[in-house]
Amino acid sequence: MIRVIFKELFWNVQDYEWSGDGHIVSIANFDLEENGLLNRGLSVRILQPAGSPCDSAPLEIAHPTNYDGPLDFEAFREAAMAYYREACSEGMRKIWRRPVEFELHPVFGKA
Repeated sequence: MIRVIFKELFWNVQDYEWSGDGHIVSIANFDLEENGLLNRGLSVRILQPAGSPCDSAPLEIAHPTNYDGPLDFEAFREAAMAYYREACSEGMRKIWRRPVEFELHPVFGKA
């Protein structure tokens, strides 16, 4: 099993690559535990179309940074979306800090 521990969400960040193209860019920071090994300090970029409600907007989830191990990306994507929507349901603000854990099944090969 792979355990993803989302820790915080930085909403509407200035991102030199993605800001200004019609998206609200957010960064979720997380740790990932795989077979007892803890990978700390990972992050994922989450894009929400500007002007759309955060609770129902179609979100784009990037691949995690600094991690190239086995990962069921669709399950990771769903977990990242759930974390984002939880932050949204509590009233989106610049920084939302709450640890939330998800368990993912490992896959063979790379993400």
